[in-house]
Amino acid sequence: MLPLFSGLTAAATGFDTGPQGARVLGLGGASTAYIGSIAGLSTNPGLLPQWGDSLTRLSFGGFGQIRRASFVGQDTYLRTNQDLTVQPGGYLYATRAVSKRVSVGLALNTPYGYHTKWPNAWEGRSVIQESQLSTFFAQPTVGFKLNDNFSLGVGFVYAYGKYTQRRALGQYDDPAAQANLSSSGSGYGVNAGLYGRTGDNLAFGISYRSGVKLKMNNGAYTTAGVPGRDASLLAGASDFKTQINLPSTLSVGIADRVTKKLLLTFDFALSGWSTLDSLTLDVAASGPVPAQRLRTARRYEDALAFRVGTEYQVNSKLVLLAGLHYDETPVRDEFVNPEFVDANRVGASAGLSYQLSQRLAVEAAYAFDYGQLRTARADQTRFLVSNVSGTYRTLSHTASLGVSAAF
Repeated sequence: MLPLFSGLTAAATGFDTGPQGARVLGLGGASTAYIGSIAGLSTNPGLLPQWGDSLTRLSFGGFGQIRRASFVGQDTYLRTNQDLTVQPGGYLYATRAVSKRVSVGLALNTPYGYHTKWPNAWEGRSVIQESQLSTFFAQPTVGFKLNDNFSLGVGFVYAYGKYTQRRALGQYDDPAAQANLSSSGSGYGVNAGLYGRTGDNLAFGISYRSGVKLKMNNGAYTTAGVPGRDASLLAGASDFKTQINLPSTLSVGIADRVTKKLLLTFDFALSGWSTLDSLTLDVAASGPVPAQRLRTARRYEDALAFRVGTEYQVNSKLVLLAGLHYDETPVRDEFVNPEFVDANRVGASAGLSYQLSQRLAVEAAYAFDYGQLRTARADQTRFLVSNVSGTYRTLSHTASLGVSAAF
């Protein structure tokens, strides 16, 4: 049973789905000190009082992300491409001032997730065939305006996640021999931030979102096609409990109004992936198979991200957006895994906002990421690490469309 679960930790690598809003996606995600969209609420709650007027503001939309990897086997030299899948997501933000100094807001989004699907007969089928993680975050927020130049905010975070995995039981010749698992769970966290202006043109922001521990106590594990002689080794069905740790994030940003029409933004972020040192699985007894506690080492590292964005006001209706970003991977070479192939990534984005009326705008953006080559080397002496030897290349495309309104 261990090889099945040893891949589960791969569900907690750099699988963020990117900026949660079309306008901030166009900026490359540099939104810690950016007040041009209330989508910045999920990045920095300290921005909330900056929208504290008599209007109720809404921003909502959806996005689709395609992450695709290719693999070349170390021994076979065969190239395998992942099957094409789209990871959907969406967001909704709302803000309202309740007094001159106090504002409230709500952020609903899907900040983490992926869908990996390899051909059923590929050479790494006993490691993974298909895996999917989806998350949903809800963040009610309150913000306080300290004075004309400074504000702060704090939000309570509720997170829900669902995880599924399918792989072949490669020790058997029967292609129908498979193992499946599914689980879901929730966790809680906090998000706090500060926003300030040092002049008419220069602003800064700093925020901290705590990590979230998704406690999954209702896991179900099933197998099919297992010969009767191995019934005492692989249960046909059993329950398990586990926990997936989502990282904390510390963000610092600067926004500079260079001219009346041109704005530049810059963000630096540190994500605390090192909480994923290991994963413990409590598997319930099932028939002749006794209860087990399985522990797999990962020793992930904290990772940095750098983002820069620009906004240009073409006219009273049209705003153009562009951004660049670089993300470090938290995954060490010895833990590269086909369930979710992560790498240092460099990317570019572009977008626009078009004002349909004084209080209604449509927003759209596209981002492209290129991941460095990663080489995995399976070590037969390290049976706690399930892998296949070869080289991976990754690309990702994200597109988002949304609406911003005030009334």
